[in-house]
Amino acid sequence: MTEYRSTRQDIVLSSTMDDAANFIDIAAVWRAVRRRWLLILAVFLTCGALAALMFFVTVPRYQAVSTVVIERQADEVIPGEERSRLLTDSPAVDTAVQVLKSPLLAGRVVDALDLTTLPEFNPGLVEPDVPQLPQAAIRSRAIRILLGAIEVKRVGVSFAINVLAQSTSPQRAADIADEIIAQYANTQLARRSGDTGRNAELLAARLEQLRQQVLKAEAAVATYRSEENLFDADSTSSVTQQELSVLNSQLADAKAYEAATSARYNNAQEQLERDGTLEGNSTALSSPNMARLKATRATLRSTLAELTNRYGPRYPQVESTFNELADIENQIAAEAQTIVSGLRAEAQIAANRTAFVAKERQTLRDKLAADTGAAVRLSELERNAESARTLYRKFLDSYQQAIARKGTESKGVSEVLLAQVPVIPFEPNRMMFAAIALASALGLAGLLVLFLQYLEQGLETSESIESKLRQRALGSIPELVTLPGVSRWTRGVKNPSKYLLDYPKSAFAEAFRGLQTSLFFKPGERPQGVVAITSSLPNEGKTTTAVCLARSCASSGIRTVLVDCDPRRRASSRWLRQDARSAGLSDYLEGTARLEHVIIKDEISGAYFVPENEDKETPTRLLQSQRMEDFIETLRSMFDVVIMDTTPVIPVAEARVIATMADKVLFLVKWRLTPAKAAQLALRYLTDMNANIAGVALSRVDMAQQARHGYGDAGRYFKQYKAYYK
Repeated sequence: MTEYRSTRQDIVLSSTMDDAANFIDIAAVWRAVRRRWLLILAVFLTCGALAALMFFVTVPRYQAVSTVVIERQADEVIPGEERSRLLTDSPAVDTAVQVLKSPLLAGRVVDALDLTTLPEFNPGLVEPDVPQLPQAAIRSRAIRILLGAIEVKRVGVSFAINVLAQSTSPQRAADIADEIIAQYANTQLARRSGDTGRNAELLAARLEQLRQQVLKAEAAVATYRSEENLFDADSTSSVTQQELSVLNSQLADAKAYEAATSARYNNAQEQLERDGTLEGNSTALSSPNMARLKATRATLRSTLAELTNRYGPRYPQVESTFNELADIENQIAAEAQTIVSGLRAEAQIAANRTAFVAKERQTLRDKLAADTGAAVRLSELERNAESARTLYRKFLDSYQQAIARKGTESKGVSEVLLAQVPVIPFEPNRMMFAAIALASALGLAGLLVLFLQYLEQGLETSESIESKLRQRALGSIPELVTLPGVSRWTRGVKNPSKYLLDYPKSAFAEAFRGLQTSLFFKPGERPQGVVAITSSLPNEGKTTTAVCLARSCASSGIRTVLVDCDPRRRASSRWLRQDARSAGLSDYLEGTARLEHVIIKDEISGAYFVPENEDKETPTRLLQSQRMEDFIETLRSMFDVVIMDTTPVIPVAEARVIATMADKVLFLVKWRLTPAKAAQLALRYLTDMNANIAGVALSRVDMAQQARHGYGDAGRYFKQYKAYYK
């Protein structure tokens, strides 16, 4: 069999590696829940009972909801100022929310509904022995209670506002929600009516002052106009200005006409000098004589050409026609000269007219320059008068609108949805209480299980042994009374090893046969070796395991001897001793007794054992002496298996020395009770002494709980294979 050794580094690092490997162990969580299901059930029932009690003792409260829609635009009968036609924006709706839940508005609701006469809002009515507060303090307290019972919130980003009111009376809850909106509407109406009245009074006083200013300004304009002999031609200029404007227009027309006639004359003169005719001239074209002459010339030219082609240039009729054509050309030249003369005369007339109009305009300009100072002053007076009239008209319009708007003001709300009387209480809420109870039960149960798991530092499974201790798990030794089929009288049996012999096919006996196989089995060889059985702390089942293992080996035909190496407790000696002889291990080690005197045979199982002396304690020096080693070697030669029942490792030092004398060490941990830290410390002590640790076994395992709660060992499936044990 390959020996299973560990190093000191494995033991030191076991805890850290275990924490990293099992950060969240779902299986461990489920096992903890299954194991403590009664506690969890008790917590759930307790929390449920408390929640039910609170639910039934809580006074029912009802909640009513009314809705108001803020006007997006004032719908006034008489249009007001421009600002009154502005759309309501989001900040205005938020402001309305603050007004609806203001203490001032709540105070008006308290007064309107007379809430101070109700115990819900005046707790002093149900406490007659308490001195009554002043009425102002009672009203203030009722306002605070009311503010705590209402909630005002905007519906999304709309212009609708919900008012939620709670009360022990469903009708009162609806009345409070409706009254809050009614008081808000009345407040807005009173504010707007007051604003309209104050505006009318202020406008009336200012209007009279403006009227006097308008009269003074108009009188100043009339007086100055009369003194300076200024008359209105129209609304913007004097008579002189109007005449000058006319002359300016005439002068512009005259200059334009003069320029046109001069251009026509110059054009005709240039053409006449160039070719002697006015071919293409617009004036010549418009002349009837010139048109007639040109038509005649065209006819003669056609006739002359035809005759020349037919008869030649010397034909008499050709010469006659040529002479007529020359005469017509002379007439056209004379007519052109006449047209040019007419254009020259027309240009001269236009120039004379322009000069006359310019002279008249200059005369008026001289006169207008003399009137400039008076006109400027008049304009200033007229502007002052017009400004006074404009301001007066605006104030007069505003005053008339203010008078007309009286009694037509809007409340600022476009729609009101009154609250319905609730029929189902808002509080207590069954689902909320159930959720609170469930959450509380889960939290409390989780904390309790976590706390209990924290308190339990023990090892429960072979997996936990291998992960936390870094040692091979050799098996589990059940607690005898937890096995099914064991009679109640077994609870009083002090020596479970007797049950092992009486019921060799039981699960208890099979556990030791499995342990025997793990420790001593080698294929093809007879079981042999020296094993020391120890643990980290007392009361972990060392003696029971040692005695039962010895009897199990002896029952299998293996020559076995058990040595009681615990001089303080002597537990195995008390179990197996059958006579009153006083010779024991200490006597042999001191040399006062022979070997055959200290070895006693167990007649029931056939095993042998070496007890401790009942009268005196074996000194530690003897257990650690060479004689003790020689004694073990002697037993090794006489028996196949030598089992040493030693002391715990942590409190007693000699257990570490004895462990080094054995071939292997069987280390026991008590199921769920031995702290993992203590086991790690003890294993480190043994490793430091170079002891060969064969493995770790769980002792005193509650098989019923292990099977019920699903721990990871083979005991989890105990129900499936327990029929094999009779």
